[in-house]
Formats: sequence, C-alpha cells, structure tokens
Amino acid sequence: MRQLELFEGSPPKQHTLSNDMASTLNRMRIATVTPVGGEQWTVSNVRKIGVIRIGDQQILIRPKVPVSRLFFMMQYALHPKFWRDEEIQLDTDQDLLSVMAVPFLQQVSKIRQNGIIQGYETFNDALPMMRGRLDIAAQISRRGGLALPAEVVYDEFTTDVPENRMLVSALHRLLKLPMLDPGIRAGLRKLTQSFVGVKLHIPGQELPTIRYTRINSRYRQAILLSEVILRNSSVEQVKGQLTASAFLLDMWRIFEDFVTVALADSFAAIDGKATRQETGTFLDKGGKLALRPDLVWHGSKQRLAIIDAKYKASDSANYPNADIYQMLAYCVRFGLDAGHLIYAKGPEDVLSHDVIGHQTTVHCHAVDLSQPPSGLLKQMSNLASLIVDSGSREFTASNPAPRTPRFNNTGS
Repeated sequence: MRQLELFEGSPPKQHTLSNDMASTLNRMRIATVTPVGGEQWTVSNVRKIGVIRIGDQQILIRPKVPVSRLFFMMQYALHPKFWRDEEIQLDTDQDLLSVMAVPFLQQVSKIRQNGIIQGYETFNDALPMMRGRLDIAAQISRRGGLALPAEVVYDEFTTDVPENRMLVSALHRLLKLPMLDPGIRAGLRKLTQSFVGVKLHIPGQELPTIRYTRINSRYRQAILLSEVILRNSSVEQVKGQLTASAFLLDMWRIFEDFVTVALADSFAAIDGKATRQETGTFLDKGGKLALRPDLVWHGSKQRLAIIDAKYKASDSANYPNADIYQMLAYCVRFGLDAGHLIYAKGPEDVLSHDVIGHQTTVHCHAVDLSQPPSGLLKQMSNLASLIVDSGSREFTASNPAPRTPRFNNTGS
C-alpha cells in the first residue's frame, strides 16, 4: 500500500497521486490539487486533518498542533466537566483516527462491564396473534376487516434503545475503515458481540438526541465520541469496486468550538452568561441580512460583547479583511465600541483596528495552541476578563445606543 503524509496548512508541494485520489481530495475539499503531468500533482491549501484511503493509496493528514492538544480541545468542547489537566500520553506518530478509536474502545468496554442499559420501546407490527393493543385504524385500512394478521402496538423491554444504537453504529463504522490498527480492530469486533439485537443507525438520518438521566449518565462520554466518529467518517464507492474510506475533521471547527465553550465558561465565572451562535438579529430593517456571531456575552447592567473565533486570518485575495468587515457589522448593529476576533497564534501580527468615521475598535486576539491544557484554559480566562473589563458597552436590544461619528481627515 502506498502511503503519503500531508500537513495541515503546509506550503504547496508536488506529490505522486492516483487520478481517483486527486479527484477525491478536490471533491471533498480536503485540499486544492492541480495536475503537473502523469501522476504528479501539486497539493496546496490542506484544510482538513485525519486519514483517507482509496484503493491501495492512503493519505495521513497531520495537524499543526500536537495530537494530544487537539484531542483535549475536542474533549473539552464536547463536555467541559470531564476535561483533564494533565497531558494525554500518546505516541508521537499516532494518527488521529487511532486517537479517537482508543478512548472510544475504552469507554464502551467500561459500559459493557457495568451492564448495558435496557428500556421500553414501542413497536408497531403485523402479527399472527394478538400482542399489546390492537391498532383499529390500521387494521381497517390495511387489512380490510380481516381478523389476522393483527395490526398491533406493543411495548418491549429491550437493549435496542437510542443510546446503544449510537454506540454499536460507531463500532461498525470504525470497523469499515481499513486504516485502523489490527489490535484496535480486534477489540472493536469483540465489543460488537455485546450488542446483539441492537439496530444500526441508518446513514443520512439525523442522529438521535439523547437526554441524560441517572440511568444513562455513564454513557455520556462514549456517546459524545460516537457522534464525532459518525459525523466525521465515511465509506463510499468511488468507481466500480474502488472504495473511499475517510475519517476527517475540520481544524477550524475544533478551534471555534473550544474557544466558544471555554470562553462561555470563563464569562459565567465572572458575570452574566454567554450564548453560542445566537440567532434572531438582523442587520437590515427588512430582515434579510441575518447576524449569527459565534459568541455573545450578556453581562449585568445590560452590558454586551460580541466575539468571533477564526482559526486563521483571512487570506482571500478579493476580501483580505473580511473578518474585520463582519465584526464591524456586528458592532454597528449592536451599537458597540469594540468587537473581538480570536485567532490561533500564527505568523500574522495581531492588531487592534480603529475604524475611521465610526467610534469602533476591532480587537484581534491570538491563542497559543502549543500551550498545555491548563495554559489554554488560562488564556481563555484572561481573554474573558480582558473583554469584560475593556470591550463591553451598555446596550438595549430594542434601542441600540446612539452613535457619535468620529471623523478623521487622514482617511476616506
């Protein structure tokens, strides 16, 4: 098997790829791939991380940050109460799929040892005998007055409940990915035997919403990991018997989720509350231009702050300052003196931009992802304090604070 290693955000580089692999990288927006000649292709703008395999070729895409740090950020965003302050001990060459599969295997093993939960599920069925209660409407419409088979509705105490369906579906999805270590695969296959009779989730259908109680709370971590696996893995036919298998994540989404969850927790410890992806506000009177900031902090005394997380600074040739324009729109609509953009620390300079003709400053902050978990959370806490102290303004939702334009003759 041919194996290639790519790195997120690496400069353009020439690689040997099959036509099918090159086409798939472009189609799935994993990277930008352009032909050079023969099987040589230039790969640039690598946007996803993980692993993909087509036929006899496999590509491992590594993130810029250590895998252990990445896993911590994902875990914290999924369920902050379970975060761990110490470093996660992983092999330096361990791929992202294994990093996800191993803790999932451990969590499901614990569930099996303590006993798989059961619950009552309601079934509608046609049976040769009565069971439960007769569905009279269905009997008349489907059976034309015949006595049997009987259209019945009955409850059954079963292991085929949404929680178990999530776990067994993730187990089977991982087993379909040929990139896993044989030892991990053997453990996954053994665990599937504990879920006999549990149906698999149908691909394409929305995943069920699990409400946690005293009975199923021990499932939480395993279910959260199963959601990551099911949402970010795929197996599809590419051409004839050729199959494309992939486990891919968007680094920008991991960063955004971590920043907004960690900042929301930090704001709650200081004052007020923060809402992620708040909707219902429009820039225009006609309600055509919807606004959806990543995080809105509502403090006491009607104070407000808007925060947007951007994994990296915009490098679009047409709109190089798109992030600034977007934040300015938020500030104009909410009548704020300041808006806050949060980036992952990179080679770009982080600045504060004073807008000409408008009393608004857009602050750009940088988060150093090379820090250990405690350091990352300390940065979030410091940022929250900084925003509360210097970047908030009193605001009335129905009547934004009046603006006093500030003009500068040096610009237009």
